[in-house]
Formats: sequence, structure tokens, C-alpha cells
Amino acid sequence: MIKLAAEPIVSKDNKTGKWYFRIKYYEDGEYHDIRKRGFGTKKAARLAEAEFETILLNESDTPNEHIELDVPSVSINQAQELTVKEEPISHKLLVKDLYEEYVKYISSRLKAGSVRSASDVLRLFVLPDFGDREVESLTPQEIREWQERIIAKGFGYKYKAKIYCGFTAMLNYGIKFHDLKENVVSRVGNFKNTDRKKEMLFWTEEEFKQFYAAIDDDLFRVYFSFLYLTGCRKGESLALTWNDIDFVRKEVRINKSLNRKQKSQGMKEPTSIPLASSDLGWHISASRSYEITTPKNKSSYRNVLMPMNLVKMLWEHQKRCKEEYGYRSDWFVFGGEEPLSDQTIRRRLNEYADKAGVKRIRVHDIRHSHASLLINKGQNILIVSQRLGHSDVTQTLNTYSHLMPNVQRQIINALDFEM
Repeated sequence: MIKLAAEPIVSKDNKTGKWYFRIKYYEDGEYHDIRKRGFGTKKAARLAEAEFETILLNESDTPNEHIELDVPSVSINQAQELTVKEEPISHKLLVKDLYEEYVKYISSRLKAGSVRSASDVLRLFVLPDFGDREVESLTPQEIREWQERIIAKGFGYKYKAKIYCGFTAMLNYGIKFHDLKENVVSRVGNFKNTDRKKEMLFWTEEEFKQFYAAIDDDLFRVYFSFLYLTGCRKGESLALTWNDIDFVRKEVRINKSLNRKQKSQGMKEPTSIPLASSDLGWHISASRSYEITTPKNKSSYRNVLMPMNLVKMLWEHQKRCKEEYGYRSDWFVFGGEEPLSDQTIRRRLNEYADKAGVKRIRVHDIRHSHASLLINKGQNILIVSQRLGHSDVTQTLNTYSHLMPNVQRQIINALDFEM
């Protein structure tokens, strides 16, 4: 979890005459002090700091879990050239107007899925209560009462925290660009986590074998085996093309991801006619819409070694595609000219799980199953972390430490000696 340690600072370096920003935060208990220097104007420094903080608060869809952070893509030279439209200081700035401006701001800085996630919680849970209110007029008592109404809806902590982070980030934007006096939401504080920790669902090796035996379709036999044996995210797997499979090195290159969540509800992204259906950008057709984008973070760029059983399955799958379905090296490994649909994947997953007599799990839980399998076979946790594309081993331990029953038994055996 990420928590700001103090209010970010934007100031001028008297020695160089350049502006800089400084932001201090805790990430999973570890202290970070980030400084970026060399901005030609205060406006450029403020813009760069706001972008950095926006990514920090909004890039994760699960605010109470580890947030993997990338430094904003804007360079110092670019930031010096940027200008921020001066808005008159207004004590009559309405929440709905701040929302429209803020969403426009993050739309050019965050991925579509993150924009949609941030804007949806504000549109659904902030605007109905405060849309026509002046931002400066909001009081702590009103925010506490609003929080009680959110709590009464019965949401889990993760979703409540997402709402809180969205509201807080929007008001922080108002402080930076409209000189609001304070962030009344962060002053009140986040929702308390009263949820009982849910048990993570995953398949054991035996359960996956039962599931595998129930699959009667070659494509889905390969697809679900790929997820289980590599631990790749669903978006990473669906974005794979044959160019990303190296049969000689027996590895798969993860260098992009697939997203279906558009920036706003019902929005149709403008797109040029792509050279290939797997090119970066939005692809909109009569049958489906999807975006090929960069992976989740820097650590997600990786080469994943494949076991020989998976290599053989992919080789045979490629051969079938060439003979039966059509083939191009820049087509998708799982789907052909267009990627498999999420709905079809979920339906087949549930269908085969029921047929095999194993519990239903989500597609993402197959990734958890892969991690659990490796951990319980005694594999090095650092190697597991790198294979999954985590930013550091701490995230892997925080996520999967409770999936280590064999390790726990080894500890007990080591401690159980005669006194």
C-alpha cells in the first residue's frame, strides 16, 4: 500500500535558478524520497509533480495492495516546454467542473483502464452527492456522513479505498491548479479495513490435471495450459503473437498487453487503420473492441521460459493454425486475426471446471495457481517473483506467503526437537 508521508513540495533551487519537486511516501512500509530537478518554470514543475502523484494514486486497481510505480514518461526537457493554462482562483469552483477538468487531465497521462476506473468511482459515488456543491464549501462532517452512506452499500474495503483514492486525487489536483486551501477528504481519512481476509482460490496440480482432462477443444487446452504453466496475466496472454514465441530458446516474450476497458462508458476511441490487428493502439470492429498497450509496468517486460510440454503444445497449435485457421506471424497466438473474447474464456473455464468436478476459479486465479505450484515445489521466491513480472520480491511475499503450507510444515519440523 502507498501512503504519502507529507505534502509534496514544489520549490526553486536558488543555486541553479531551476525548479524542482519533492514527494515523500511509504510503499509497503518502505520510505521513499523522490526529487526531480531542472524544470524551467514553476508551472512545469507543478505539472510534473501532479502527473507523478496522479500515477501513484490511480494506476493501481487495488489500492490496498502493492502499487507498481513507473516514473512519469514526461522528460525534464519536455516538462520545461509544457505550459499550464492559468485558471483564475475561484471559490465557486463546483465539484462537477473540477471532475470534468481532472478527467481530461488524467486522460492524457494514464492508461485507458486506469482512467475509466478513476472516473467511474467519481461519477457514481461523488458527483451524485457533491456535484453541484462548491469544492471549498465541503466540510469534514459532510465527508464523514458520505463515508457512512458508502459503508452502508456493503462494498468491500478494496472498492471503498478505490473511491477514497479517486476523491482524494481529484482534490489534490484542485489544490495544485486552483489553489484550494485543503483536501478535506484526506483530512477525514480513508475507510477502515474491517474485511476478513478472503481465502485465495487456486488449483493444485492434481486439480489442474482433472480440469485439463475435461477440456475437449484444442485451442482452450493450449490456452489454459499456457496460463497455468507460465503464470502470465490474461491481458499479456491475449496480446501474444507468434512473433513473441521463440521455439529455439523455449521462451515467450512479454512486451505488450490487451485492454478492453475504454476511458469512459460508451466511448469509441479514434483509431487509424492498423497494419496488423496486434499493433499498439485501439482496434474497433463490428465484432469487438480492444486496445493493445504496454505491459502493466517496467518489470512486466520479461522473457518467460517454457517447459517442454508447453513448447510441444504450442508447436502443434501453430501447425493446426497454419492448416485449418489461417496464419500470420503477427496474428494472435490465442484467437488468430482477433484475440479471444473475455466472455468466451470465462464461459469455457466454468464449463470445463464443472465437467471436471473441480471448484470454479477466476481466470486470474490460474496465475495464483502457478505461483502456488512453484512455491510449494520449493522454488526460489526471487525467481518466482521475476517470472511473474513483479516489481520486487516483497510484492510476491505479500501476495503468496499464505500459500506456503509446505514451507510452514518444514518450519515446524525444524522447530520440533526434543527439549
